[in-house]
Amino acid sequence: MSLFDIRLLRRGVLLAPLAGAAAAVFGAGTRPAQAQEKASLIAKSVGRVPDTLDDPAWQQTDVLPVPLAPQAVVKPRLYKTGVTSLTVRALYDGEHLAVLLEWADTRADAEFAGVADFRDAVALEFPANPADGIPYFAMGEPGKPVTIYQWKADWQYGSQFDVSHRFPDMSNDWYPFSGRPAGEIAEIADYRRDGAEKVFLTSWSAGSLLGDPDLQAKTSVEKLQAEGFGTLTPVEAAAQDAVGHGASKDGRWQVLVTIPRAQGGFVLEPGMTLPLAFAVWDGSSNERGGEKAVSTWYFMSLEQPVGSAIYWAPVLAAAGVLAAQFGGLRALRRARADGEVGHDEPS
Repeated sequence: MSLFDIRLLRRGVLLAPLAGAAAAVFGAGTRPAQAQEKASLIAKSVGRVPDTLDDPAWQQTDVLPVPLAPQAVVKPRLYKTGVTSLTVRALYDGEHLAVLLEWADTRADAEFAGVADFRDAVALEFPANPADGIPYFAMGEPGKPVTIYQWKADWQYGSQFDVSHRFPDMSNDWYPFSGRPAGEIAEIADYRRDGAEKVFLTSWSAGSLLGDPDLQAKTSVEKLQAEGFGTLTPVEAAAQDAVGHGASKDGRWQVLVTIPRAQGGFVLEPGMTLPLAFAVWDGSSNERGGEKAVSTWYFMSLEQPVGSAIYWAPVLAAAGVLAAQFGGLRALRRARADGEVGHDEPS
């Protein structure tokens, strides 16, 4: 373990009482016993990180159970959440870190067709520059920003739904510059066509990533940064560097988030230990924004790959021992032979 990792772990130890106190405020009495005992995750090295949820490589990984509790620090506070825990797995290759998150949710909320609809979502967070120390686990703090990657169900599945699907009897006169004739309801895809006026998609036209269908067609994961409550800011579209996808099956979400190991302020190197925190939003429970389930800091270590030398070393050592033994036996035999010859000579 490097000196850098030791410093991180020492600071983590200092943070443990604070995390425990925060967990007590959030209602940590519901924590599973095993989750209280484990606070670290090993990310194993692979030739290429999986890009599917059912890849067999995920069955060979370390598993971290993470208890979640309501965000009750700032308004709007939450005292009960729809999701109380998740599990985390991680693998990495030469360029990427892949994180698999899984949690129970009996209803998948991926449709944004009404003002009362809220998405399911999950996020992972880590210090923007771990060398500066560990910031406050809830959105960072001034001078110690955090980087957040948030997967959004509606970003992945939103193109499959539209208001007209929920309300098929809607009627209209005409959507200008959509390419649709009068009487037909336009969809977002119509305004992505060449020559269409995206000004009619107000949020997209104003530069909001939340309304950018081009970005959402490329990724369902948004990269953001924060330096405390109320400072959450998305990075520019060109710097959105994550990919991800999720699937809901048998009352559980599985979400894969893949990010580059090279971040703006540091590189995730083998042997490095990184603080990680998590958050989950349950749309069915009307959770959005600060109303969410959160965790305190946990620690992920990138496993140091084992070179081929470690496999050959025992063989070479055994060969060396055998060689020494054979050499010793030959020397003893030679000495014995010389002694016998000496006794035969006349005095």
